Amino acid sequence: MIGILDITTSSLDHYTSSYAIPGGNNTVLTYHSVKQLYYSAFNKNSGSIIESSSFDNYIESSFTSASRFLNPSGAVYSLPRTKVGTHIEPSTFKLGSTQEYITTQEDYVVKDYLYKSDVVVDDGEGNLIISGTVKNVGNIIYSHGQAIITDPELFQYYFEQPGQDITWKSNQPIYTYNYNIKISDYEYNFTLNPTAQTGSDGQLADNVTGSYFQPYITTVGLYNDSNELIAVAKLAQPLPKSANTEMTIQVKLDI
Repeated sequence: MIGILDITTSSLDHYTSSYAIPGGNNTVLTYHSVKQLYYSAFNKNSGSIIESSSFDNYIESSFTSASRFLNPSGAVYSLPRTKVGTHIEPSTFKLGSTQEYITTQEDYVVKDYLYKSDVVVDDGEGNLIISGTVKNVGNIIYSHGQAIITDPELFQYYFEQPGQDITWKSNQPIYTYNYNIKISDYEYNFTLNPTAQTGSDGQLADNVTGSYFQPYITTVGLYNDSNELIAVAKLAQPLPKSANTEMTIQVKLDI
């Protein structure tokens, strides 16, 4: 989702209408939401942190002052939570076309600092910069998956050229559940393997009915309260079933 920040032509009508630049959402709502969440604790002229502010603004731990400016126009790239996970990994975000260009004077697309072949990257500290430079063009909130372009010229270029590539490395948590399957000594001491049966009535063959016969466990099924099979675990190698002692099989389920 791309949200457009543009209050340069805003009026009171915009608060009660569905006004939006094509491709974005309500500009005034987006602007004030971003300002409240990420820029309210910063001086709008110097970019410095206002020490007396009561707002968090999701500042990175090693953040440097005088780095957050919210201009009247810009863009917010809101990345889906399902694709971001818990956060974007720092120093992995890239925005811009991957098409190769020869960097000549004619290939400038934003005056003085941007080539067509350049991309916007994060510096690992919450700032968006032009690759290979220290030119600050916005901010990124890793935990929220929000990339905010605050440079008006760059925003105008991306607005006119919306087909830009975005790449990042997400952090998807994997939760592991451990299930202990207890098997008593008197349980499962016979086999239901069809190859161990003889005749049409399903009688067990003679070689698996003796006292020395020992089944092997190869698969464990997990059932819910409705007796529905919901997961199947395979053992690394067949496990002999003991007829003399209780056994415990631990199943690890990653979700």
